[in-house]
Amino acid sequence: MNDEVGSRVFMSIDLKKYCIRIHKACLHLIGDPKYIQILVNLDDMAVVIRSVDHTLRGDQTHKVNQTRFKSTNSVEIYSRFFIRKLCQEIQDVKLGSSYRVTGEVIPEQRIAVFSLREFEEIRREK
Repeated sequence: MNDEVGSRVFMSIDLKKYCIRIHKACLHLIGDPKYIQILVNLDDMAVVIRSVDHTLRGDQTHKVNQTRFKSTNSVEIYSRFFIRKLCQEIQDVKLGSSYRVTGEVIPEQRIAVFSLREFEEIRREK
């Protein structure tokens, strides 16, 4: 069995900056993609990060800055519209807060799946 199957990965959702941060380790485990898609399944309350090799007209893909792989940074995607829509579906979130969401990698499909049923508020020190 591949050690990467079921690897725990993380992303954060920042409701103050309307940003999703995908941790670099997650991207490595799904194949260091050139592009990613963020897919939401509201029936299962899940977000999927999918590795994509190229973009097609009309697709909702995000280019991954390859220099980020050489640094300690995460990949950040800013979308006020997306975050607001997501907040309408997620229960018990506070505007202005940030949340850590744990996911699992399925390397043969080049995806990471994150459950929106379980998330942890990131406490900011003052």
